[in-house]
Amino acid sequence: MRPDVLVGPSEWVVEQFGDKVAGELWTRVPEALSTAIDREVNAHPAMTQTMERVIANPRWPLPYEELVLFLGTLPGAEIISVPKSIYQLVVINGHVVVPWCYGQSALTSMRDVEVGRSFGRLARELLRRFGPPWRRSQAEAPLPLDAVDEREVAKICAAIAKIDPKPEVVIAGFAGAPHLGLLRACLGEIKSTDNGHLLWSHLDDLPLPPPVIPRPRRMQFP
Repeated sequence: MRPDVLVGPSEWVVEQFGDKVAGELWTRVPEALSTAIDREVNAHPAMTQTMERVIANPRWPLPYEELVLFLGTLPGAEIISVPKSIYQLVVINGHVVVPWCYGQSALTSMRDVEVGRSFGRLARELLRRFGPPWRRSQAEAPLPLDAVDEREVAKICAAIAKIDPKPEVVIAGFAGAPHLGLLRACLGEIKSTDNGHLLWSHLDDLPLPPPVIPRPRRMQFP
């Protein structure tokens, strides 16, 4: 079924987040991710190739900002942020929601993408601390040296570590492109095999927000 015609939250989302939150989360996550892409496009309308790299960058701040804005007011939500950091996260009913751009095509589901292959430093550290036991894959791209990113990741992970009980990691994955907007949005949970290889234990495609139809310009007559 196409991700833009899915109806209602899945049983898994209801089990993880509760009836009251699940319905809102089902639509607000894709709305937040769509808004993040639209904001970037509107800010830099003539820089398509540059925006493609920006959207795929794990340090792109807008998905974190928009998920906080869209999800931070839900019942049971707690916003985790640290001063002078691009990272801010929402913990809802024991789950920390982490954005991840996994591709730029509507034809590719997050289920088809190897877990962790393009995760940034934050997602990797959150999984190391709060996720299932795992070991680094040979296919996993090495991270560039970045003292600022290392410091910001350490600070926000330390803040999340104070939460009791320890939260689980849920990936808010998306595919998007500057000239097409949000193409696909997913929520997924990760498990590890006996040898430490990461797999998706559960994954749901989320409904895409309806397209925004611009208002016709009012005719002006002399």
